[in-house]
Amino acid sequence: MTKTVLLSIKKNRSLSEQLRDRGYYLPAWCGGRGLCGKCRVRFCGKAPKAGRQDEAFFTEQELKEGFRLACSVYAEGTYEILMEDLQEEKIEAADLFYGSGEASDTACRALAIDIGTTTIAASLLDTKKKHVIKTVTGINHQRVFGADVLSRIDAANRGEGKKLQEMVLSDMSSLCRELGAGSQVTGLDIPVVISGNTTMEHLLQGLSCESLGVYPFTPVDISLHTFKNMTILPGISTFLGADIVSGMIACDMDRKDEISILVDLGTNGEMLIGNRHKILAASAAAGPAFEGGNITHGMAGIPGAIDTVLMKEDHVRVTTIGGETPAGICGSGVIETLYELKKEKMIDETGLLGKAYFDKGYPLAPDIIFTQRDIRMVQMAKSAIRAGIEILLDAYGVNYDRIDRLYLAGGFGQKINCAKAVGIGMLPEELAGRITPIGNSSLEGAVLYAMNQAPAERFTKAAEISEEISLSEHDLFNDLYMKYMFL
Repeated sequence: MTKTVLLSIKKNRSLSEQLRDRGYYLPAWCGGRGLCGKCRVRFCGKAPKAGRQDEAFFTEQELKEGFRLACSVYAEGTYEILMEDLQEEKIEAADLFYGSGEASDTACRALAIDIGTTTIAASLLDTKKKHVIKTVTGINHQRVFGADVLSRIDAANRGEGKKLQEMVLSDMSSLCRELGAGSQVTGLDIPVVISGNTTMEHLLQGLSCESLGVYPFTPVDISLHTFKNMTILPGISTFLGADIVSGMIACDMDRKDEISILVDLGTNGEMLIGNRHKILAASAAAGPAFEGGNITHGMAGIPGAIDTVLMKEDHVRVTTIGGETPAGICGSGVIETLYELKKEKMIDETGLLGKAYFDKGYPLAPDIIFTQRDIRMVQMAKSAIRAGIEILLDAYGVNYDRIDRLYLAGGFGQKINCAKAVGIGMLPEELAGRITPIGNSSLEGAVLYAMNQAPAERFTKAAEISEEISLSEHDLFNDLYMKYMFL
């Protein structure tokens, strides 16, 4: 679907910035640097002169037809602009362990929210009956400043902190209205429990991000605290936030004798290994490939996104979320595509695409291709995750025989085909029969807190006993990273 906007713009700021000021949010995985090609628009009638970035992403015919990257347009005048409406309000919500049901007494309601870098999820709860009334998920519109936390930190440090805070509050309030909980999240008269990564919690609270992006990466405040009706759950460090602590609680890792691994697959991959006696934690900059970012035709998990792929000889069969006409490819489809290309020997063990598709990419559906660059993006993301798992295992001093379960968290983790993830080397083959997708464990932890089924002391202790392993400073990381680039 598309929508047309008549807009008067000035030359001193990019078109994407001016659209953002007017409430139009285009994807900007690269933070507006002209590298991802996601902020595409089409000028109806006259169009500004094409720049270098436009020429890199559009054919000569498309440029003649008025296609441009909004981040590269610095022009003045009144233009009619056509933008794609991705219907991101329809993004799928990850299932929770709790069932859903009707509300009882409104006095027994509470709200649990997970603020992710790409998406925000919220659950309206009945704390008396101990069930989830409804869960909804929406896009985190801060992504117009970039796909990863470092882009958001940089934007905040350039004076955009107030705007980033307003955006996340607006997104949370939209979910509140969708749940029927109220119009403004800051004005609710019910308890609100927040879980999220450290950067998202800093931006929400309006805390300085200056020390988050420079060594030694020191957060301002990652403690558990409550103000008014809102509770912010605690984190471990700058790159290991409340989201992974909540996941630990949701999996009962802090109570079990068995040793487990938890991997939260997102833009910043976070992982834990341990039991109630000892927890080691690490984070890996996986990038947004698992969430559709930095992929040529990548998109969020919304209707029309290719989510499964099956290839046999010269034929490809795909399914999409909602059974709609293919509009792009989401994270689970990305993993399946790479696996199927490997299975059909269309790529070699280095990830090199065969000559027939090297230049133009492999066609998954009309106007949707998977390119050599896309393959490299997935290889880098999956090798970062796998190297992190191996280093944690080594640091803990155990082998795979000692691991009881590998929990796979996140909305993407819930949808992933585990056998295909193992097949491309993202997850260990040794644990193939012991992988359990658990959905949004960050939101689950917030739900447990809000329902008084996991006390504050448990969250605080779990954060305190977790020892962080810095992957970037580890002697083995680079070697393991290069090793797991192979398929």
